[in-house]
Amino acid sequence: MDFDRFSSPFFFAVFFFLVFSRAEAYDYLDPTGNLTLKWDVISWTPDGYVAVVTMTNFQMYRHIMSPGWTLRWTWAKKEVIWSMVGAQATEQGDCSKFRGNIPHSCEKNPTVVDLLPGVPYNQQISNCCKGGVVSSWGQDPSAAVSSFQLSVGRSGSTNKTVRLPKNFTLLGPGLGYSCSQAKIVPPTVFLTSDGRRTTQAMMTWNVTCTYSQMLASRNPTCCVSMSSFYNSTITPCRTCACGCQNNSTCVPSDSTIQSVVGLNTATKDNTPLVQCTQHNCPIRVHWHVKLNYMEYWRVKISVTNFNYRLNYTQWTLVAQHPNLNNITQVFSFAYKPLLPYISANDSGMFYGVKFFNDILMEAGPDGNIQTELILQKDKNTFTLNKGWAFPRKVYFNGDECMMPLPDDYPYLPNSAPKNVIGDDWSGDLDTMEFDESAKDCYQSLQRSLLAEMKFIFLTALVFVMVSRAAAYDPLDPNGNITIKWDVMSWTPDVTMSNFQMYRHIISPGWTLSWSWAKKEVLWSMVGAQTTEQGDCSKFKGNIPHCCKKTPTVVDLLPGVPYNQQFSNCCKGGVMAAWGQDPTASVSAFQVSVGLAGTSNKTVKLPKNFTLLGPGPGYTCGPAKIVPSTVFLTPDRRRKTQALMTWNVTCTYSQFLASKNPTCCVSFSSFYNETITPCPTCACGCQNKNSCVKSNSKESHKKGINTPKKDNTPLLQCTHHMCPIRVHWHVKVNYRDYWRAKVAVTNFNYRMNYTEWTLVVQHPNLNNVTRVFSFDYKPLVPYESINDTGMFYGMKFYNDLLMEAGPFGNVQSEVLLQKDKNTFSLKQGWAFPRKVYFNGDECMLPPPDTYPYLPNSAYANPTSILSMAASLLFILLSMG
Repeated sequence: MDFDRFSSPFFFAVFFFLVFSRAEAYDYLDPTGNLTLKWDVISWTPDGYVAVVTMTNFQMYRHIMSPGWTLRWTWAKKEVIWSMVGAQATEQGDCSKFRGNIPHSCEKNPTVVDLLPGVPYNQQISNCCKGGVVSSWGQDPSAAVSSFQLSVGRSGSTNKTVRLPKNFTLLGPGLGYSCSQAKIVPPTVFLTSDGRRTTQAMMTWNVTCTYSQMLASRNPTCCVSMSSFYNSTITPCRTCACGCQNNSTCVPSDSTIQSVVGLNTATKDNTPLVQCTQHNCPIRVHWHVKLNYMEYWRVKISVTNFNYRLNYTQWTLVAQHPNLNNITQVFSFAYKPLLPYISANDSGMFYGVKFFNDILMEAGPDGNIQTELILQKDKNTFTLNKGWAFPRKVYFNGDECMMPLPDDYPYLPNSAPKNVIGDDWSGDLDTMEFDESAKDCYQSLQRSLLAEMKFIFLTALVFVMVSRAAAYDPLDPNGNITIKWDVMSWTPDVTMSNFQMYRHIISPGWTLSWSWAKKEVLWSMVGAQTTEQGDCSKFKGNIPHCCKKTPTVVDLLPGVPYNQQFSNCCKGGVMAAWGQDPTASVSAFQVSVGLAGTSNKTVKLPKNFTLLGPGPGYTCGPAKIVPSTVFLTPDRRRKTQALMTWNVTCTYSQFLASKNPTCCVSFSSFYNETITPCPTCACGCQNKNSCVKSNSKESHKKGINTPKKDNTPLLQCTHHMCPIRVHWHVKVNYRDYWRAKVAVTNFNYRMNYTEWTLVVQHPNLNNVTRVFSFDYKPLVPYESINDTGMFYGMKFYNDLLMEAGPFGNVQSEVLLQKDKNTFSLKQGWAFPRKVYFNGDECMLPPPDTYPYLPNSAYANPTSILSMAASLLFILLSMG
């Protein structure tokens, strides 16, 4: 080849690319991996601030091992560190200018290290004191965080006067990381331990540090060797794969120096003492293709430590191979697939099982770990030719290992070209011929049918949406939740009363939010709390409880200290229905509002009220001033009056709460063996892919009943896919009475229903004689009609409907006296007209599927749906 035609700049470009390509701080198997330092200013001091520094390792497979991280930066002004918790500066510096209190560090460039485990509690902070060891994000996210707190002086005490530190340097524990400049980001929001309230930092800045293997070491730190069952040749690591600079200090494996006391003691500078090998690497990874089955193949991986002075804790091994997308079983190691790109699943991370082999011991008889993998073959790609069975890349502890040369891989003894798969038949629709007039006729008919069907479906959809979206319940026309604000000496008491007869608020309880009319703040709260504090950085001294324009308030949990309680508070937001227990249908809290005005004329009412109970469904009206509330003293001898009162009324709509029903009804009777089940997909089938079969092992798995934060249901697999099924069985027919059995079954593994209610509408409920096992209360929304009743559990007996399983059902029997003018077993009269569970209407079966008398003339009437389907079929066949 004629090289003279290439210009010298071209060769220089290629040279620099080859030399510096590895110095780039980018890993295509972990493209977003970095180590982020976050400074959160949590409070101001007279001459500075108190900050929490959080170091989060977002690298999937690169951790920081012992002796841990070291962090250094340069102050922008003349700042000092007054004190530290969870870490310490390695040097105090010259603090001779200070009298009285002496700072923790006066260095312009402080160097900070983590504290060791076991320090006194008053020196600890969360996620501190692990000796600087930080796990990788992919291995253990909970251990991938390290934190400390510092109090900074002479820095400024506002967002405008504080200057960010610069020139950040991170050692982890050696070289390799490059850190960016500090950058101001939105303030961090902190969640309280109970998960019900958030607070916000005064100021936050981030520093991002990325890793480059070239900066960490000029030579690799590990190598790969290979072997296979079909070739007796072992492909060793390449000679001097990790450099040969330590050949003069290495230790022969058969040398007596191995027995010297202190050989395995690490030095301060972590200088390795490596066993003498031809590759001179501290770590060797060996990949052996062990067996070839008909549909699977097996690989053995061994990792050997040749360093006498270092054992590797929480080690990680990453391999890239196209067949890792079909890995079947991994023995002895934990395994996690790495998916940096959605389209590719060819990389995986292996790491040790905790307390078993998560420590790779120093060089010696115990200095190795091994595993075996079983992989399912993909017949389109699997081959033993040309080294396909060996990995493309291997990383140990985040550093890429040196691979053998491709032409040194073990090959098949009689390697032959790859078998070619025969051509598959494929049809070509374009070869089909159609008559043009037939095409035009068909297309015209199709367009007209589609237009008509679209109009019908849109009309039906609008009807369904409007009919269910109205926040009106004919069985509870006056039901609502009223929020009443009583200004008591300009400190309002907020009382929430649930006037709904059979709809209560279950756990996790109510959530109330509104928007302030001006720039009001909440100085304090009793009996409740806001979930977020908001930005209160403008306030000095006393910090408000909440500075948000739109605060979100939740009830406190039971058991809070008495000085935080208020009457009718602290029930976790749970409120009973008015018809079930009026005394428990009230929730209250007290707020102290600032910057709001202190008279009836200057106070502006809050607006845009939103109530979740606990999910969506409620629509709240605007606040309305009403006559002031009158309070009676405990001795009932004196009345006091609120200075100002306004009400907010919230009504419920089932359509806003859920697009699909949440329960269904099935029927059966003594006079017909047919059981009418719930309609198919009565509650929608969106959860069908994640349901659990009742007879599967998963239904007995530990933790299956643990609820999720977002209350996502985990349903038992049924044809109706409803969390609740109500079954009505006509049991016995006496001369003057008849008897019905009602059973309620829970199919949700993650929810048990406390203080449940069941409402039934039937014309014979005006003559209920006796109810067994349940409490019963007639609902009479209209004086002239008494056809509705509410069933609910007996306290401490069956007022709790357990989650799905053998105990996930409650049942009762109802004895009703006949009205001879109306009673009948024909045409489904004995079954209810409407059923509600916890206030939501349940899906009833179609009327033509009800159990009928055996000789009834109306047992099988033609349904409207069948007629419509037949008509649609005729129209389509006309073409």
